Amino acid sequence: MYTLLAPAVASAVLGAQLVLSLALLKGEICPGQRGRFHHAFWVPVFAWLILVPFTLFASLPFLLLGIFAFRSKTGKTRHSGPIPLLHIANLLGFVAWIVILAAHGGGMLMMGALQLVILGASLGHSLLVRARSRLQAFDRLLPLISVVAFMGVMVLAALLSALSPSATTDINAIMAGAGLGLLGVAAQIWHLLKQTSPVFWRVSVGFGFMLLANISLTRLAMA
Repeated sequence: MYTLLAPAVASAVLGAQLVLSLALLKGEICPGQRGRFHHAFWVPVFAWLILVPFTLFASLPFLLLGIFAFRSKTGKTRHSGPIPLLHIANLLGFVAWIVILAAHGGGMLMMGALQLVILGASLGHSLLVRARSRLQAFDRLLPLISVVAFMGVMVLAALLSALSPSATTDINAIMAGAGLGLLGVAAQIWHLLKQTSPVFWRVSVGFGFMLLANISLTRLAMA
């Protein structure tokens, strides 16, 4: 079970970390929002700690991102906090992500690239909503990006299933992944359909469904 969980969690953590970094460095945010963004980084910090038993490389982004989150301050400048440390943590996080996925072959790397977009956008959006972000462009784009990437994962899963001898197991995994993914899509785009502001619990539930869907589909790339 942990073998199936690690690639999806690594993709979610790295993707969310990159989304938060982009919002922090490029978004039009006030000092109060910046402080809440810094607090949101503690989620990927402890998520990297979960991945340390799988690869020691995960300890590097855990340490550096933890130092960044601990030393960050809410000042009047965009570059409050050790920003170079954040860039290094992102780079080392990418290295740890590659190490985790490469252990399972090329199929997992292809699926992991799509999961990085799906789960990263989904968890990143949840953390931005939790931080009471006013970046409305992220509220619109991140759910749509996640949905489009999920469609790509389903196509890739079908192709991997066609090349696999265990057809029954693959079909069950695809059906479970599709069902959970559709529930995740509905939760993520609900605020777009209703033209309202996103709600933290709903986008978090959407991320949970997306995570379960991708864990189900991950076994196809590991076959």
